[in-house]
Amino acid sequence: MNKDDDPIEAFGSIEEGNEPLKPYMDPTLFDTIDKQAQIELLTPVFDSITLVGVDYDLKAQDSATGKRYTLLKDEKVIDVFVMDTNLTDNILNAIEKHKEQEGEL
Repeated sequence: MNKDDDPIEAFGSIEEGNEPLKPYMDPTLFDTIDKQAQIELLTPVFDSITLVGVDYDLKAQDSATGKRYTLLKDEKVIDVFVMDTNLTDNILNAIEKHKEQEGEL
């Protein structure tokens, strides 16, 4: 997401439902983490990114073993994650840790 981007346009709104999350869902894991569970893991991440500002972004990339999620700030990689039941906590903790290191807190 760029500084000129609107967070609602980038991540969706109540009216759009979960449509903006689809590129971030990992169907290879639906046997272990179903679609609704993935939505519940991803939604707070995007809510948090929207609140902390447009400098942060999360990119999803397909890999041989499933999706990889890259957390960026100002186009610089902060950390890379995989979809698991701790995804929300892992990403939110990485944002907080990075903000502390940058003196933003």
